[in-house]
Amino acid sequence: MSIQAKQRLIRLLLILGIISGLCLFLAGALRENIVFFKTPTELANTKNCKKKLRLGGLVVTGSIKTTNNCHLFQVTDQINTVTVKYKGRFPNLFREGQGVVAVGIYDTSQKIFMANQLLAKHDQYYRPPQKLGVKHEK
Repeated sequence: MSIQAKQRLIRLLLILGIISGLCLFLAGALRENIVFFKTPTELANTKNCKKKLRLGGLVVTGSIKTTNNCHLFQVTDQINTVTVKYKGRFPNLFREGQGVVAVGIYDTSQKIFMANQLLAKHDQYYRPPQKLGVKHEK
């Protein structure tokens, strides 16, 4: 093999190594930013979970209870229900019957999800705000 052929092979291997490294770096960075969440049914089947995770579902109507800036509410996936404890202010879009993703830790002994962040979801329909005293004619 000539010297030029060896240099080309070394350059090719270096370029392939750099491209592979960039692909692995990007895949790792994207994996951390993709938001996956567990449903209450998946969480009910979880045994001894001590890591931070996300719980997603619908806020049960009539389940929100607040005392001293500590909120208790229930999240359901229409099969199972999980009680969530959250300290802090609710997001603006947080409502009963709406979707929510809670970030925190599930306490398997008490069966309570301790949330430190709430992400309120909304439906896909836009409805303009209703003005008071204005009647729409058809």
